[in-house]
Amino acid sequence: MPKLVLRLRALQPARPEVVPPRHVVDLGGRSRPIPTSTPLARWSGVVATAHDPCLLLDRSARVVSLSAAAGELLGCGVEGVSGRRLLGLIDLVDFDTGASAPDYAQRVAPLAVLHDGAGLVRSLLRVRHCDGVVRTLDAAGSPVHDADGRLIGSITLLAPLGG
Repeated sequence: MPKLVLRLRALQPARPEVVPPRHVVDLGGRSRPIPTSTPLARWSGVVATAHDPCLLLDRSARVVSLSAAAGELLGCGVEGVSGRRLLGLIDLVDFDTGASAPDYAQRVAPLAVLHDGAGLVRSLLRVRHCDGVVRTLDAAGSPVHDADGRLIGSITLLAPLGG
């Protein structure tokens, strides 16, 4: 069902530093407030409901949000992942040796954006699922900034490679 996002500017709050809440209005009738307190909170809802595999990390490399498709590709699901460190959730595999937790882990796209302060970063990831299946993923990570330009996290899109 189509949804409409409205921001009511005519109703000014008593305190100017308080931003009026946004509402998602179901064109069929009801509305519900969306938390808009931080940029990560706003991105979290987008990522969680995305059809494409994507994940959102905070500045400390903890998972803020993960789409169901990303949970499946990474082999960690979506339940109980919020607040956990990315490298604690996935079994990252070395391309050459097949060993877990390779030395290059901090250079993979979602984390390199946070550590290097770089713009768009693209890398390959190999992850081992609990059933032993290893998948190779193309990851493109981008920084997320607040209104003042400070780095507050990263958003990463994932795509499976091969069969």
